[in-house]
Amino acid sequence: MIFIDILKSVDLVLSTNEVPLVVGESGIGKTALAKKLAKENNWSLVVIDGNLLKEGEIGGLPTIESYTTTNSNGEKIEKKITVYAVHNKLREIDEEIAKGKSVLLFIDEINRCEHTVQQELMNLILNREINGYKLHDDVKILAAMNPSSKYGSDFDYQVVDMDAAQENRFVWLNMEPDYNQWLNWAMDSGIEQKVIEFISTFPEYLHRINEDDVRATPRSYERVSKSYKVYKEQKDSIPRNVFLNVIKGNVGKVIAEEFISFVESDCSPLISYEDVFSCETLSSSVIEKVKSESHTRLYLSAMNILKTLELNFENDDISFGILFSCMWNKEHGKRVSNGQDSRQSDGILLIDNLSCLCLWYICSADARYRKKCKAAACKCGCRCE
Repeated sequence: MIFIDILKSVDLVLSTNEVPLVVGESGIGKTALAKKLAKENNWSLVVIDGNLLKEGEIGGLPTIESYTTTNSNGEKIEKKITVYAVHNKLREIDEEIAKGKSVLLFIDEINRCEHTVQQELMNLILNREINGYKLHDDVKILAAMNPSSKYGSDFDYQVVDMDAAQENRFVWLNMEPDYNQWLNWAMDSGIEQKVIEFISTFPEYLHRINEDDVRATPRSYERVSKSYKVYKEQKDSIPRNVFLNVIKGNVGKVIAEEFISFVESDCSPLISYEDVFSCETLSSSVIEKVKSESHTRLYLSAMNILKTLELNFENDDISFGILFSCMWNKEHGKRVSNGQDSRQSDGILLIDNLSCLCLWYICSADARYRKKCKAAACKCGCRCE
C-alpha cells in the first residue's frame, strides 16, 4: 500500500485498540507516517528505536528500596524490594499524559534489535506493561520494522524474526513507495523545488537499489534537499566536486551525476502564482509557456499555486468572486467538459490552460472549496454544481 492508504489503515486499526505493524524498507517514510498521524490527531509522539536499545534498558535498571512491615510476632521489621527504574522514554509518556494529552508510542526497528530486547518490547506492546510499569489507556502503539527474507523476498537486512504467535498479535500493513504521494508530501514539507522537479522527472530514482553503491530512498532526498539549500546559498565557497561528493553519499554516483546535471541545466522556473493572478487575464507569454510545459511541470505549478491560494483564502486575502473573474476568461480559457481539451494521467487532470487546471482542483479536491465555488456561481463546467 502507498503512504496515504497506510495512514488511513493505521488510523482504523488504532481505533479498534489493536496494534498495527508497518513493514517497509529503510527510508521509505515510516517515521514520517508516525509524525503525520500524531499531528493530524493532535497526539504527542514518543519514539523508541529498538535498534538502539540494550538488554534490560527499556525495562529499567533494578534498584533496591527498603520498606517496613510487621512479622507474626507483631514486631516491625525492614525488608528489601527490587524496584525497576523507569526508562526516560516511558517517563516522557507519563509527562505528556499529565498534560492531558494522548500519546502515540512509535516503536521502530522492532526486528533489528537483540532478541532479548525484542522480548521486552513485545511485553510492552502486547501486554502494555513491563517490570511493574503500565501504559496509560490514552497511549496508542504503532510498531514498524524492515522486511525480512523470511516472507519470500531477498531483502538485505539483518533482522531478528518473530515467532508465529508474536506475528499473529499484530495487524500487518506493507508499505510501498509512491512518488505522487511523495511529491505532495515534499511540497508541504519545504523540500527544495529542484529536488521535487528532479523526482517528478525521474520517479524511478525515488527508491532505487544501486548495485555496489548507496541506495536511494525517500529519506535520502530530504538530506539532498538540505545540502542543496546550503550549496545554493554558499555556492561561491563550496566547490562543485564537494557538493557532488555529498550527493553521491546520499543517493549513489549515477543518480548524483544526474541530479547535478539537472540542477545545472538551463531550466526555466515553474509558472508561479504571480504569473497566473497578477492580471485579470492570462498574459500571452504565460499562455505560450503553458502550452510548451510538460504535464509534470504543469502539475507541480498547479499544486504550488493552490497552496498559495489556500493560504490566501484562510487569511481572507482573496474573494472567490474576484478569483473566478480572474481565472475564467472566455477568450483564453478552455472549458473542461466531457473530457474535451483534457488528458487524464494517474488520476490527475492535465489540461493546456493552467488557470482552468487550478480551478478544477479547487472545485473537485476539497469540500471547503466546492461550497465556496457554488456560492460564487461558478460556471466553469468543472463538475462543481
